[in-house]
Amino acid sequence: MSLTNAAGDRDSFAEALEATHRLNHALGPLRIDREGTKDRLRSALRQPEQEVQALLLLEILSTEATKALIDDLLGQALRVRYTLLIRNLLGRLAWSEAKEIVPPAVWRLLEIEDEADVYRRMAELLDHLGLHEALQELCARAGESLDEEVREVAEDFGEERLEAYRSGSC
Repeated sequence: MSLTNAAGDRDSFAEALEATHRLNHALGPLRIDREGTKDRLRSALRQPEQEVQALLLLEILSTEATKALIDDLLGQALRVRYTLLIRNLLGRLAWSEAKEIVPPAVWRLLEIEDEADVYRRMAELLDHLGLHEALQELCARAGESLDEEVREVAEDFGEERLEAYRSGSC
């Protein structure tokens, strides 16, 4: 590494520390006005020019806001560009919290969006979060569908996959 790169790295690090300090200072009012913050985040998630920033802000706020915005976040998770970000965001929840709030939100979404891609994204999310009982319930619902592509989700995420988890081969 050259001396100029080392100096540049130090400058970048110092800039990052300063930006972190400014961010921490800016977050104070958001943490105090929790209800207002949730409302503003919900609004920002509906604005294409603000949704990425809202999702990134959720990553650094407490999980309380994430839990409050679960329905909005699952809607965002259907968009491929945000799928992994939402999975990771929901992965910050304690498993017991995720078990309590994610499956009911998935069922609400599936009542509105009854398409194969939605079933698949939600199956992947439940799988990612380790919510195997909810995943099996989703598979049971998918298996009863008249839509062949929805039934494929049940085949892809059904009992065989659960058995693989139990045996440790997955």
